[in-house]
Amino acid sequence: MGAVQVIEIAIATEDALSEAVLETLVQHSGRPVQIAARLRRQGFGYLKSRMASFHQMAQWRPVLVLTDLDQAHCAPLLLRDWLRQPPAPNLLLRVAVREIEAWLLADGEAFATFMGIDPGKVPTQPERLPDPKQRLLSLVRQSRQRDVKRDLLPAPGSRTVQGLGYNEQLIRFVRDH
Repeated sequence: MGAVQVIEIAIATEDALSEAVLETLVQHSGRPVQIAARLRRQGFGYLKSRMASFHQMAQWRPVLVLTDLDQAHCAPLLLRDWLRQPPAPNLLLRVAVREIEAWLLADGEAFATFMGIDPGKVPTQPERLPDPKQRLLSLVRQSRQRDVKRDLLPAPGSRTVQGLGYNEQLIRFVRDH
């Protein structure tokens, strides 16, 4: 019996949280996969602008791209808009409907435990929410975990949508649960 051949892939994501989700999915795929390249910038604009490059890269290495649907009408239209040509067989473009936060909310029991909230408060169909991130933040406000609230919520008087430790706390959730 020969040695298992490790598949080297590249991943491209909008942000650190999406990268952590994709890393975790790859690790739990049951396949001998190693992430050889992490391509991440701030937001979907970078990903969309680099699709031709990802297509070229996919000629010699699998490339897994993850983006949020955000306010786009539907995933098939987004895919058609982003993929101006038939994708290379090794180019995988995946879309989180509406945002990656919906995927975190989808594990309702684990999310409720992490947040210290009643599991019944976590939506059962988070991909149907118009703004999963806002729902997530509203659930955080109900949390009994002070450090989680402090990190995920914006400071009083702040103009930001989320707290400074938002990605770090949610990445911890992704990796630990």
